[in-house]
Amino acid sequence: MRVIVADDEFFARKALVKRIGELSEEIEVCEEAENGRQVMELLKSHGADLVVTDIRMPDMDGLEVAKQVKEQFPETSVIIESGYADFDYATTAIRYGVKDYLTKPVKKEELERAVQRVKEEKKTLNQKLEKQLAVYKGQLMDFSRILENETAAREILGDLFEKMKAEAWYLLTAQSCNKVVGKEEISQILEIFRKEGETGGAYFYPKNEFIFVVKAGVALHMGVSQYHEKTEAFTKEGAGAYREAVYAINQRLLQPEQQIYRYEAEVNVNQLFSQAEERELEKYLTENKEQEAIKIVERLFRQCENNPEVSIYSLFTSLIQIMNVINRVYTMRKEQENTEADKSSYLLFNFKADLYAFHSLEELKKYIFGLLSDVSEEEGQKSSIIEDLLKYLEWNYQYDISVNELAAHKYFVNPSYLSRLFKSETGKTFSKYLTELRIQKAAELLKESSLKIGDVALCVGYNDVSYFIQTFKKRYCMTPEQYRNG
Repeated sequence: MRVIVADDEFFARKALVKRIGELSEEIEVCEEAENGRQVMELLKSHGADLVVTDIRMPDMDGLEVAKQVKEQFPETSVIIESGYADFDYATTAIRYGVKDYLTKPVKKEELERAVQRVKEEKKTLNQKLEKQLAVYKGQLMDFSRILENETAAREILGDLFEKMKAEAWYLLTAQSCNKVVGKEEISQILEIFRKEGETGGAYFYPKNEFIFVVKAGVALHMGVSQYHEKTEAFTKEGAGAYREAVYAINQRLLQPEQQIYRYEAEVNVNQLFSQAEERELEKYLTENKEQEAIKIVERLFRQCENNPEVSIYSLFTSLIQIMNVINRVYTMRKEQENTEADKSSYLLFNFKADLYAFHSLEELKKYIFGLLSDVSEEEGQKSSIIEDLLKYLEWNYQYDISVNELAAHKYFVNPSYLSRLFKSETGKTFSKYLTELRIQKAAELLKESSLKIGDVALCVGYNDVSYFIQTFKKRYCMTPEQYRNG
């Protein structure tokens, strides 16, 4: 563990350095600083696992150091020493994520306990990351999930990005048409792209995605991000590039014959759906006039077909207008029925998660028309929305999914009705179906990957490995390990 010691008093600093050096061979004082600004400069240039700092220093005191470390270097822990046993100092230090607040003169035993706690905490965190996130070679996880954690992303994606010698690069995504991609197919696909030269590639299971980092200038049939300058903060850049590639490939809904979809930072968003049409749509839905409502939205889709002037952003903006109208009608009905309705205005429909899930404009139209049909009919007459819901579960089974949330914010129906309809259509309750789907996906992973049992559990939505093993055993009458060996 690498430690920076900061104190403006020379002899106090040297005494602390000596004391820390005596704690353990695994603990190394890598740098010394006389003030807070030096601490931040050393962290930027060399990094460290722990900063032990005096609270009173020129330029920047220990509390400000703790605050900035928390904001800029969240992986680095801070211990503060002070000649003041002041409660306000201590509570402020805790708010800034300080691991310990030691009063001078610092006793060796107290220092040892504080440093050991930091060491154990980092060890536990690393073990947790190893269980939760998989290395990309042969181990398959959701790319967007990995990018949410900077520490884990650096650990997992370092190899993917560091091998790139190019000063500029693209990030590209592709999806497999198959529900399950075997080990041999993964190897073959990755090998194809490695032949392009400076290319790094990985496969992530939940969305059957292939992610490639490719030297700028190589054109492939995929969604292509902007080029990004080489930078140390590749995880942050990677997250942005991933979004760009997803946004770009969504254009396939409007130009399916095109093979390369490049992200455009600046696009014209045209209003395809007027406020007058919004009011008209709301009127027809309120009056349960399904066909009239569908005709209005049909006009929107006709504007988009074979029209290179229309961007996916313009279509998406119009879809959000339509979803908001549906949401208003649904909420109004709940109020009229004296049924408690969720007043929050968010919708389970967004650029990344939902448009990315549709593979054609016809598929998207069917989903929107289905919503219009459902919201404009009486509950007992509603057409089935279960087909779309089953597709949604296939795409999102690894996340926390609630039938109540889906009912209120995606399908705009009564939760109890959706539960009854789901059981009527599938013969199973929502929770039972979701459990069986997750276990089925786990079985596929056990056959097709070399993931550890704990990683398989996390990939299909189980944080508790013991509970996953117990649930798997109920379904297959054997443990996951026995299933894999068989």
